[in-house]
Amino acid sequence: MKVVSLDLHAETSQMFVSDESGQVVAETQVPTRKDALREAVGAVEGQKCVVFEEGPLSVLVKEALEGVAEQVVSCDPAYNALIARDEDHSDERDARHLEKLFRLEAVRPVHVPEEPFQSLRSLLSHRLALQGRATAVKNGIKALARRNGLCARGKRLYRRKEREEVLEDISSAAMRWQMESLGRELDMLSEEISKAEGMIGRLCGALPMSQRLQSVPGVGPIVAATIVAWIVDPARFKSAGALSAYAGLGLGQAVTNWQRVGPARASRRGNRQLKRVLFLAAGAAARTDTALGRRYRYRCRQGWGQIRAKRDVARKLLHTACAIWKKGTQYDEDQVNGPQIDSQS
Repeated sequence: MKVVSLDLHAETSQMFVSDESGQVVAETQVPTRKDALREAVGAVEGQKCVVFEEGPLSVLVKEALEGVAEQVVSCDPAYNALIARDEDHSDERDARHLEKLFRLEAVRPVHVPEEPFQSLRSLLSHRLALQGRATAVKNGIKALARRNGLCARGKRLYRRKEREEVLEDISSAAMRWQMESLGRELDMLSEEISKAEGMIGRLCGALPMSQRLQSVPGVGPIVAATIVAWIVDPARFKSAGALSAYAGLGLGQAVTNWQRVGPARASRRGNRQLKRVLFLAAGAAARTDTALGRRYRYRCRQGWGQIRAKRDVARKLLHTACAIWKKGTQYDEDQVNGPQIDSQS
């Protein structure tokens, strides 16, 4: 099978083609457009595999090459050290190195989901960005209130009616306008967040698994949508450990001279957005009188710190959600209960 390696860029991409023996067949630049990529790869005769590094253009390339190549592989650039650390860095060399790494089976494939998962991921990221902007505006309102001795009103200042009432207590006309401006911006962002959540809900309406996941304690519509958007298919993970590592809930181990050094610690790798919502869901589940809540309190009594205990609950919550997803069932308390935890609760 021939290997077609692509070094993707916004306008033009470098394409390198080699045959079964590794000999160069072609090397050229291709416009990074669906029609141009499809035509260039389709012109390569025989069976072929296309390989490229994961990035913003991955979905475009995968859609463009649908039915043209026998295999399309998007690989994780974080593991391609031969490319990243090459002193003689160029598009041509990068495409050649990628082909060599693929033939040596030294690349790590990345799952590129189809619709509606891509749109759902994009909307969730957009909602998170809107929330970040709204938080910045709230901090501005709070700072302005403190400057005028109005900090005692607290979160009530975020409501339109409360803001209108405090305007009379601000003596400076410039600061009154500033408070009004911040209020208008906060109202606009709140409306956009509501619209984004509505669009996310409509997308999840076509994904019945997101409704089932909401039966898990602590899992609401946004948490369920995030799990569905990033996991896509629980069966693609070969083990529970691989699933935990992907969600950023695995353990990391320092290695020196090929030997493990020190105790295992919480890994900083993994999907940050998925990890964030799982921690939020674990915090909500920890306050409930359910198996997950009792698990959290049991871990705390064992001497675990709150963050470590919450991570354990988040990991259990994720595994439970994926089990429900695979089986097509609802949350069952008996399947989460552990004999030790039940007896100590």
